[in-house]
Amino acid sequence: MHYRKLTAAILVALATPSVYAAGFALIEQSASGQGLSYAGAAANAEDASVMWFNPAGMTEIEGNQAILAGHLIVPKSEFSNDGSYTTYSGSISGNDDNGATNGFVPNLYWKGKYSGYDLGLGINVPFGQKIKYEDNWVGRYHAIETNLKTVNINPSIAKKINDKVSLGFGLNAQYVDLILSSKVDNTLAGNPGAGDGEAEITADSWAYGYNVGLFYQPTPSTDLGLAYRSSITHFAKGKVDYTNVTNAGALTSLVDADAKATVNLPASLSFSVNQGVSDKLQILADATWTQWSSYKELVINFDSTQADSNTRQDFKDSWRLSLGGIYQLNDTIKLRAGVAFDQTPVSNPENRSPRTPDVDRKWFSVGLGYKLNEALNLDVAYSHLSEEKEDVNYTTNDAQYLVGSYSNAVDIFSAQIVWKY
Repeated sequence: MHYRKLTAAILVALATPSVYAAGFALIEQSASGQGLSYAGAAANAEDASVMWFNPAGMTEIEGNQAILAGHLIVPKSEFSNDGSYTTYSGSISGNDDNGATNGFVPNLYWKGKYSGYDLGLGINVPFGQKIKYEDNWVGRYHAIETNLKTVNINPSIAKKINDKVSLGFGLNAQYVDLILSSKVDNTLAGNPGAGDGEAEITADSWAYGYNVGLFYQPTPSTDLGLAYRSSITHFAKGKVDYTNVTNAGALTSLVDADAKATVNLPASLSFSVNQGVSDKLQILADATWTQWSSYKELVINFDSTQADSNTRQDFKDSWRLSLGGIYQLNDTIKLRAGVAFDQTPVSNPENRSPRTPDVDRKWFSVGLGYKLNEALNLDVAYSHLSEEKEDVNYTTNDAQYLVGSYSNAVDIFSAQIVWKY
């Protein structure tokens, strides 16, 4: 195996992501930020994890730091059927299902200094999705397994221009590994007695991008952050494998073949405020725009005569708004709390795929920072994400329709250790 793929395979093995920012993005990149619902993330230089949200914030951190963080994500995504059908055989038999799976998302950061510059390295999981439905669920012809894993390696550099302004820049090397599986209805081949077949697509890719940030302190008690993370375009290559598919009728072209897809992962722009109210209290706020409209669909091209696979998701740009506070209880304990509104990029029920059953969500978070000693800090946090029940009326081929609704909720448990040396 090529060295880069071996390295990426080891890193993705550490992560079993379940998506809980909008779309299939993962905002879970800091346990200290988690306790704030990530309010003010681009202006909050509490620790070296700020480099993910705004590399310019590294200039506010004295000395060297290393951080190891992890987030346990416990989701619910229950589908209720309300008349799913095919245009060729009427209603689809099958069960309702909860395809959500628990996930673990790690983060690793290092921050140092060299010749007047602040240097950083972050290793993150910025996108991911792990959904696994039962083989007999009613939406099996659209999705069984969706397993998207990413690893982002992000070296960065920052410089304090003067007493008020700092600039930062980072490069991103990103690996994507994707598995998509679904059932195939052998009725389309005139062989209903054969039961369902199965299709599995696997693909991977490396791609590259950048991020930039501005950190501005107009007064000693006010920090402002502006940060941009570029879009990254993946040219993924892999294959499709079929099992128990009867090659007759409408299915004559379904054969094992090479596959490829172009995937545009979105750019984002954040503006954050961190306002000191007193010696003990800070109020933080953030507005983040994500250019999900660049991800209109996932089209998979096959090196065979079969038609392209198109997810028809038609994402729209989305906003995430958050508000939080930090209270320094004493020399040892710091308390955090935050709320957020996270807008879904899914435009309507016709574009709500069982691979990304995304809806608007509200965040409620609490966190605690504990100073173990002069060198070590421990941060823990808990978030509950509530989501409204939303309808689904989805098809990718104008023949098999998934009709019903999703009810989602999420709990997230986060912890990190910060080593100052």
